[in-house]
Amino acid sequence: MSYKKGWYGVVSMALATAMVLSGCASNTEAPGDEQKPQTNNGANSVAKPVTIKTVLKDANKDFEQTDIYKEIVKQTGVTFKIESYDPNKFKVQLAGGDLPDIIQVDSSNYKQMIEGNLILPLDELVKTHGKDLMTPTFQPGLDFSRKFWSNGSEKLYFIPSGHVGPSGYGMEQSIGWTIRWDYYKELGYPEIKSEDDMLNVLEQMVKKHPKTTDGKPVYGVTTWNDWGLWGLTMPMAIPYGYLNLSTWSVIPNVSGELIDNYTNPDSPLWKTAGFLYKAKQKGILDPDVFTNKVSDFETKITNGQILFSPMGSGDANTHLAKEGPDKGFMAIPLNFGYVWQGASNPTGWDGRAYAISKNSKNPERAMDLINFLNSEKGSRLMASGIEGVHWEVVNGKPQLKQETLELYTQGGDAWSKIGISGSNNQQGLSKFAPTADGGIVGLFNTPEFFQSRLNPLQKDYVSHYKVTYPAEIFKKYVEEGKLKDQSSFNNAWLSAIAQPDDDMKRLNAQLDDILIKGIPKVVLNANNDGDFAAKKQELIDTLKKAGSDKSFAWWQQAWSDAKTAVGN
Repeated sequence: MSYKKGWYGVVSMALATAMVLSGCASNTEAPGDEQKPQTNNGANSVAKPVTIKTVLKDANKDFEQTDIYKEIVKQTGVTFKIESYDPNKFKVQLAGGDLPDIIQVDSSNYKQMIEGNLILPLDELVKTHGKDLMTPTFQPGLDFSRKFWSNGSEKLYFIPSGHVGPSGYGMEQSIGWTIRWDYYKELGYPEIKSEDDMLNVLEQMVKKHPKTTDGKPVYGVTTWNDWGLWGLTMPMAIPYGYLNLSTWSVIPNVSGELIDNYTNPDSPLWKTAGFLYKAKQKGILDPDVFTNKVSDFETKITNGQILFSPMGSGDANTHLAKEGPDKGFMAIPLNFGYVWQGASNPTGWDGRAYAISKNSKNPERAMDLINFLNSEKGSRLMASGIEGVHWEVVNGKPQLKQETLELYTQGGDAWSKIGISGSNNQQGLSKFAPTADGGIVGLFNTPEFFQSRLNPLQKDYVSHYKVTYPAEIFKKYVEEGKLKDQSSFNNAWLSAIAQPDDDMKRLNAQLDDILIKGIPKVVLNANNDGDFAAKKQELIDTLKKAGSDKSFAWWQQAWSDAKTAVGN
């Protein structure tokens, strides 16, 4: 599922399983033994160590300092220098043809890379250096790539990746409406059946707790503005069953229907705008709502000024635990709508496919690395750590070592240095993918592990809902029909949709600019409900005059074509 990953651990183990997700040869060397890198086509053929450059989606260069990174280098013989994908910088690189060896970027760039003859066809390289990709798990994605990501050539330019395989529930449901659990408990766990119910709950919380412990004002609600229009769309898209595309002007729901996000008055964007307006009227809206960046949001939720998040709470619970065992944020199971779980993922997360530059002097070794990151062995390493050091096979079953569990519980620098799930977006297989040793890729993602590691806040939460781990209540609500999941949605539709030409891109950019400048005026300047409705309609009319209907017609056709081509 296309979903922006960022600060509060969507790239960490805690949130990885909240996304829609899609085995492990035994390493017999003892920890610390020298292990010579090998090509994946011969156990006795030693590969010469090389250094290559990469640009990777939502990656962090700090990962190069971790134990997991060093183990990847040790097992592959490939030292890979990490540059995090920046859309603006990548445009410059594209224009100059100055691309690194391995490329993992937004799918909107694929067409231009092929037309510019900037990347290699990978069909033969996969045969010779991609044995772990030649499996039933990856075959649908490879076929998809040849059909939809080849500009009609039927060649393989991109290796689908990013949690290919089955989805599952993590320990917590970290994508969804998340609020202060201790304050919610204080109010008697009121039922939440709508955004108005949520606002009423937040208003009561602010009245009871108007200041933080160090005297800062508590506002309750805010958003952030450096992820495009994520912060103005997804807070209401998530519970109402919508998933985001590469553009924000249109948005599909779990039934596969596409709507105009900018001019449909009931769209997720306008529901979010209404939510912010109502929060302002109640006096619980952060005055910096339209200037905050993600880092500002993180600071405010950690210091107690913000009581609501659509997606987790970052490090806030670590800080709040010092104030009391039941203090912190938890996702609340709603009595309506959808849970962000269940969509099929045969082609991986959008924008996580790998390509190899024509500039590469070591394309075979680049493919060796891509193959490893997508293999059972590589995926298990990234999700669960080093065999013999962090996990081991006991009585024929892989399990985490006690020392690893203790480090996980303690957290901090010692845990971060290991790097488990520290490069989550580069992991090929889903954490719930079954492995040849009888386990799954992510050994931190079993109900047994969840139950054994509950902290006091989580124990209080599961005690109230009468479940064994926090996310289980969402799973239970889906089974009981109180919530719906995303199982009717095929993520391949997102990956197959065509990209607009330059004229349509310019129109979309113009509409984005009008919307981004107009929404703050609607929310902040409206004096009452009637005034809000009038300003809302005025902005919608402006967007229509600028060509929003033309844009929607283009995307509607592209969406219909993608669904027809992919099927259900």
